[in-house]
Amino acid sequence: MVVVSLTPQTHKLIGKREMELMKPMATLINISRGCCLQMALKRHFYSNLGAVVDQEALVRALQAGVIRAAALDVTYPEPLPRLPSVFSSQKHARDSAVRVPGALREAQQARRWQRLPPPGFHILDMEDQELPYVLIDCIGGKHGVYEDHVEFLKKHFCLITMKEYLENKKFLGKKITAIYMWYHKPVIDEELLQILPNLKVVANSGVGIDHLDLNLLSSFGVKVSNTPFVASMDTADLGMALMLASARRLVEGYQMAVSPDTEYFPADWLGVEVSGTTLGIIGMGTIGYKVAQRAKAFDMKILYHNRNQRNKEEESAVGAIYCKKIDDLLQQSDFVMLAVTLTPQTHKLIGKRELELMKPTATLINISRGLVVDQDALVEALQNKVIKAAALDVTYPEPLPRDHPLLKMKNVIITPHIGSATKETRRLMMKNMTESIEAALTGLPIPNEVLL
Repeated sequence: MVVVSLTPQTHKLIGKREMELMKPMATLINISRGCCLQMALKRHFYSNLGAVVDQEALVRALQAGVIRAAALDVTYPEPLPRLPSVFSSQKHARDSAVRVPGALREAQQARRWQRLPPPGFHILDMEDQELPYVLIDCIGGKHGVYEDHVEFLKKHFCLITMKEYLENKKFLGKKITAIYMWYHKPVIDEELLQILPNLKVVANSGVGIDHLDLNLLSSFGVKVSNTPFVASMDTADLGMALMLASARRLVEGYQMAVSPDTEYFPADWLGVEVSGTTLGIIGMGTIGYKVAQRAKAFDMKILYHNRNQRNKEEESAVGAIYCKKIDDLLQQSDFVMLAVTLTPQTHKLIGKRELELMKPTATLINISRGLVVDQDALVEALQNKVIKAAALDVTYPEPLPRDHPLLKMKNVIITPHIGSATKETRRLMMKNMTESIEAALTGLPIPNEVLL
């Protein structure tokens, strides 16, 4: 992050050499300021407020993949010329990406099952004999197991895709002892459970288990695990990002900055402050508490509502105040953030009545589940200015229909359910799921077992 004043010493401080020293996965953020107008008039090169960064070198670095990304509040000139080449680096990177076919490994596994002997002659490779059979939906694609996770998983399991299973139900139905559920896939119903007599465990990615029928699974003697702790930091980060983006109108600002029609930046285009305001957190579990830790750094007053009050030490550490009644939190908060688990008790927890209790200047942020909010009531509240704005990582359904009113509102930010979507967290999630499956199959206590 560049936060320097523009001086002769910092002019083009970040150039080709400096960018080549950065990690390929690094992001350059520039919020530095230019010099004063009087100095700008005296020195010709000072007239460019974004000149702390060599912009031409930055474009080349992004196009060549020298660094991963850039986020700029300042450029030179401002606004940038409306030339396609100025904004093409991101599109170029996207268009030039090569996608490895996700079906490749799937095809290789399918060929292996084509060599299966007739029933009664189960001759398999020694490696396959030693590994538990685990059902997955597919590899790659929209909802499949990540291709770069497969190598690790195949060291622990014999992976069976749904396609392979459906082609060899009689043999594989008795062999499968675990289901690796990624992106809510494969779908588990009674019909599937009846054909998997030796199924011991379902390892679910992420925290939410509202897509699973726990009573049904329990009736078949199948245990369930999830990954509640690995996603908490990333989800809390996203909650803060949504709050900041909404308050400072980041999406609108980006659209203005890159629009071909922009000729100037209006001086009266304003957002609202975050620092020093009141944040109400509904659901003070692991994620909610990590949100509070981050909000403390913004000098926010933190209120929270939870089934159970945190102990005094935990409250004191983040300066949080417990609201036994949700109404008290809603009436006082400038930002209301939802971090609860979806249960029958939290289904449509925030409806018309709750929205009307909020300040007309308040923003609703949802990082839990879409069904925690009555979406029709939210649309009405935003249209009638009952509340100021909403920032949502979750909706129902996902994605929303392309003609949904929420998609057309300038005071709404929607992200595609990416609370835990970082490479590091997803890989750790995969390893946690592997540990849970191995524990269940060897009779050990299951890490993060979900209990009824």
